[in-house]
Amino acid sequence: MGVRKNQATLTASEKARYIAAVRQLKANGDYDRYVAQHREAMQSPMMPAHMMPAFLTWHREYLRRFEIDLQSIDPSVTVPYWDWTADRLPNASLWAPDFMGGDGEPGSRRVITGPFAFSTDQWTLTVTSPDAPDPALRRTLGQPFGLPTASQVNAALGIVPYDSPPWMRSSPGFRSRLEGLHNVVHPWVGGPNGSMGGPTSPNDPVFFLHHAFIDRLWAQWQTLHPDRAFYLPTVGGPQGHNLNDPMSPWGGSATPASVINHRALGYSYDTEPVDGEEPVGGIVDLTVGAPPVQTSIGRAGEVDIYRFPVPAAGNYRIETQGPTDVLMSLFGPNSPTALVTEDDDSGQDRNARIVTRLTAGAYFLRIRHYQPSSTGSYGILVAREAAAPPIREIPVNGPAIQGNIEAANESDLYTFSAGVTGIYTIATQGNTDTFLSLFGPNSQNRLILQDDDSGPGFNSRIVADLAAGAYFVRVLHYEARGTGLYRLSVRR
Repeated sequence: MGVRKNQATLTASEKARYIAAVRQLKANGDYDRYVAQHREAMQSPMMPAHMMPAFLTWHREYLRRFEIDLQSIDPSVTVPYWDWTADRLPNASLWAPDFMGGDGEPGSRRVITGPFAFSTDQWTLTVTSPDAPDPALRRTLGQPFGLPTASQVNAALGIVPYDSPPWMRSSPGFRSRLEGLHNVVHPWVGGPNGSMGGPTSPNDPVFFLHHAFIDRLWAQWQTLHPDRAFYLPTVGGPQGHNLNDPMSPWGGSATPASVINHRALGYSYDTEPVDGEEPVGGIVDLTVGAPPVQTSIGRAGEVDIYRFPVPAAGNYRIETQGPTDVLMSLFGPNSPTALVTEDDDSGQDRNARIVTRLTAGAYFLRIRHYQPSSTGSYGILVAREAAAPPIREIPVNGPAIQGNIEAANESDLYTFSAGVTGIYTIATQGNTDTFLSLFGPNSQNRLILQDDDSGPGFNSRIVADLAAGAYFVRVLHYEARGTGLYRLSVRR
């Protein structure tokens, strides 16, 4: 099975082989066929490629066919992904002369560095559109918007269902939210009338790295919501967008249903367990209440896997210690793929820390470095916490209740009862930069939505269509060391 890697972790040899395969695909004319297919997909109202349910399935099929063509040139090649929540600057390694090349020059905005510069005579754009007619690759990195943030991506990953009527960008589903974030990245690279904008955006090879990351996020969403339909609609949607509709231009067996399982297509991502392979050092067992286990991330891209038993329901604290900036993901109970929650910097300095209520069962931890190319030592421990104080209840449609984040890394938990199905608004008020997470129904661990700054100023606001049941709201400060007063309300 091929593994798609974060471009930031590629070796010089892996970069060179990927670039060579892409340029050979351009030389034999097949690359331009992909540009033409995407142009047609954006210009024809009958193509299931954008702004409707098949946005993710169409691009998964498109990207996989592109990857297979590259592998016919070099079997070792897979399409890397660009994590634009981490590599956010025009001077990131992605834009180095040995990979994607840099920004456009002032005035013409033509790319003059790297393997795709017009001056090399090996990257002339022959499939163009009226909004991007230049035969040279053009970029204006960083304009006109900033790239989407990790908090925006995490909020999107918490949205269910996959999609819902009306089938358009404004529909309150995961696909429409993710497609909206995706849309911001194209003009950030291309700028006005740049190569990465409009229907011929695959003319810029970074297109495929961007869409590999979008595909990875869909795969992550599927892992987060195993009890949800991975695609909607099954029937009754627009032509070309139902589960078993043929996707143009391929037709035949190329349907949304045929690409739901990316592993069945022959690839995985470097953040996922690889079939038949153990993580570095195997799965390490942790003991609740034992001293920290001292270990390290010894190579770029390494993922460490741990397992620990929870004999009885209760509140547990899992944290890392040491100088290394790590990311922690908690899975379970009794499943290494059912995500409970994740954390980056809630611990001391750059350490990760999760404090949550767990039911009895086996749990799994995945630890990786925040910077995919970095290494370092750390300690990890699991401890049972004392009984938590009673959870404060928020009256629906009642007055806002006063909250106070009094200490670094504090997390305040509330509950409210949705008596009937309906649209509920959970919001903070005040001058404190809050971050909201909504869980339920009837579960403190099943994440529904997260939000940072959707309210006025630095306040958070979540608007969600909720079924009847008990829900839980967690309030944190956006900054791990931040404190401050806030008010919290729930309205239907």
